[in-house]
Amino acid sequence: MDLFRPFQIGLAFRRGLMALVFLALAASSPARAKIQFDIFPGYGDVASGVVRAGAWYPVGVEVLNDGPGFDAVIELSAGQFGGAVQRVPIELPTNTRKRFVVPFFCASSGFLMIDARLMERGGKLREDRPGNRLPVIQWETPLLGALPGSYGGLPSFPTLPNRNQSSDWQPSVARLQVDFVPENPIALEGLSALYLNTGEALKLKEPQANAIVSWLNLGGHLIVSVDQAADLAALPWLAEILPATVGQGDNKPAGKELNAWVRSRHTPEVNGLSVPVGRNRSGAFSEDPYSAVAADFELEVAPQMVLTLTPKLGASVPARVGTLPLLASRATGRGRVTVLAVNPEREPLRSSKIRPWLWARLCDVPHDLLRGPAFNAYGGRSLDGIFGSMIETRQIRKLPITFLLLLLVVYLVVIGPLDQWILKKINRPMLTWITFPAYVVLFSLLIYFIGFKLRAGLTEWNELHIVDVLPMGDGTRASLRGHSYGSVYSPRNETYHIAAATEFGTLRGEFQGLWGNGADNGRIAVQPKAAGFDAEVFVPVWTSQLTVAEWSDRGEAPLMASYSGSGGKALQVTNPSGRKYGPVWVVANGMVQVIQSLDSHGSVDVVLNQNLGEPLESVVARRKAEFQNVFMRRQEVFGSSEKSHIDDWVNASFAASFGGQLTLENGEARDFVWTPGFDLSALARRPGAIVLAWVPEGSVIPPLSQFQPRLGKKATLVRLVVPAAN
Repeated sequence: MDLFRPFQIGLAFRRGLMALVFLALAASSPARAKIQFDIFPGYGDVASGVVRAGAWYPVGVEVLNDGPGFDAVIELSAGQFGGAVQRVPIELPTNTRKRFVVPFFCASSGFLMIDARLMERGGKLREDRPGNRLPVIQWETPLLGALPGSYGGLPSFPTLPNRNQSSDWQPSVARLQVDFVPENPIALEGLSALYLNTGEALKLKEPQANAIVSWLNLGGHLIVSVDQAADLAALPWLAEILPATVGQGDNKPAGKELNAWVRSRHTPEVNGLSVPVGRNRSGAFSEDPYSAVAADFELEVAPQMVLTLTPKLGASVPARVGTLPLLASRATGRGRVTVLAVNPEREPLRSSKIRPWLWARLCDVPHDLLRGPAFNAYGGRSLDGIFGSMIETRQIRKLPITFLLLLLVVYLVVIGPLDQWILKKINRPMLTWITFPAYVVLFSLLIYFIGFKLRAGLTEWNELHIVDVLPMGDGTRASLRGHSYGSVYSPRNETYHIAAATEFGTLRGEFQGLWGNGADNGRIAVQPKAAGFDAEVFVPVWTSQLTVAEWSDRGEAPLMASYSGSGGKALQVTNPSGRKYGPVWVVANGMVQVIQSLDSHGSVDVVLNQNLGEPLESVVARRKAEFQNVFMRRQEVFGSSEKSHIDDWVNASFAASFGGQLTLENGEARDFVWTPGFDLSALARRPGAIVLAWVPEGSVIPPLSQFQPRLGKKATLVRLVVPAAN
């Protein structure tokens, strides 16, 4: 036994050592494996997200921490294509799962990639998710977000004919995940329409429902199918905005009426988020693509559940089964709500061959996208450039090209013939090793001196707010949607603090347009907050940086309007603020009337007459040549500085609010593009009126700059859309 004892001791020692190693590995190695970090960029799930060019979109984040708790920072960026960096601080205690959604802006016209990193508060990297590629559809392409009640109930669109170009012109449908429906309405603005089944609506949280309502009032189109009439009892927010009350129904054939409505000739509706699809092709074709759709005769004999819809005041009923409405629609704010009496997710409509065309008709897919030859468009200058040309500093002056060429000629003469002549004259050719570096230093100092004289100045911050008023209740309070353009000029390499305390808000750089992949070179870092945002903007020496704060808030309405007189032939415009407004524009019936000033707490009555005022098209067209010239001059490094600025903030801001009027040209090149909801041209074609008021040296929110500039100027344009009188 004694012979085996050393062996037994060694074996026991090795087993103990292995146990200690195993315990050490068990205690340390899973710490990293207990972090689950996923992102869901775009509209759709992780495998099928999609975004629209020149529009906002959501990026969903989910973090599961089963390990030790820690304070984290999640950093999101648009990869190699620049854009603002979003940094979200978050606490991750043990055994927690957290989800949130951050709005991002797509400045790309064809390719987009999102990078995500999970770090400890001190900067240590814990998880990395780089290279999340997203497909980008064209600026004009309709994008329908969907919350269907069943997996097979996802809407679909007809496949477009004669498509020689890529699929980014195909109208798209994105299945949204309930957990990642944004609570920030800005993140929904990339959607043309939203389909909502009441069964899924029951799963939405209150902030998500509020975001949908805000998006709707700004110009979205909400399409609702009622899974069970009893669902609406638990959805008071949805029942309130529906264009009809919904009651129990009955099984009956409705296919004949559905066929007739889908195939009937119609003009697509326009909402506040509409963009001018087919603006260059109007009148080119007489064929209505919907009229050529083959009817589904099997659908006509198959019974289906038809709920009872009782239209509310102001609702339209475009199709009926006998006396029962098949659907009802009504304008809500700048948008529209449509409710269906039939459920498109159930048979026989679910498998009907006319179903894709039903969805195209519900979503008002434009004719030019549905008929051949293939529709195409390219390019497009962003309206951001117009506002940039107004508020950018005048302290920076450009070097005239003639002076630059003259300086170059002098430099070449000095380092060449003149240097050779002088050294030959004094018979010291070897001194060129001294004179040549001296010339380089001398001209470098001269160039620095010229740059200092042309570009050096004082810290300057200019801001211009474009604020849309969306009335609530009796109109004394309103939801406010703002686009705040700010430009900071820096006399040194400096980082500047910008913040907004609004209900929702974020910051982006200048949208360069759709000629390429615009970016701000990573100079903007944004930290979302419970209310608004904090941001840091880096500005290199002797340059300026244009930023755009996108925000949504609620408060007292800064502008009010209501119809007066018999038949609503006059509009009473009221200034409830403590500031004097002026000028004030009233746009109605395609005409523009101007009121030079509107006193604080004052009112004015404007007669709405087609013979009064000036045509809107003419007012906007006067600025087009100036806008195009400014765009070209802003891209030039050398030349005249005066031609790259717009001094008339007032009238230029009014004209830029109707950017759609600037695109009425033949050809396929886009003239101007804008973010969804900014342009008022589509709303100017609807019945009703639009009021715009200039607020000189004023703002409806506190200043965005959290630093003290030496120079600066601010102003606000308030915009109010007044629906037609019932």
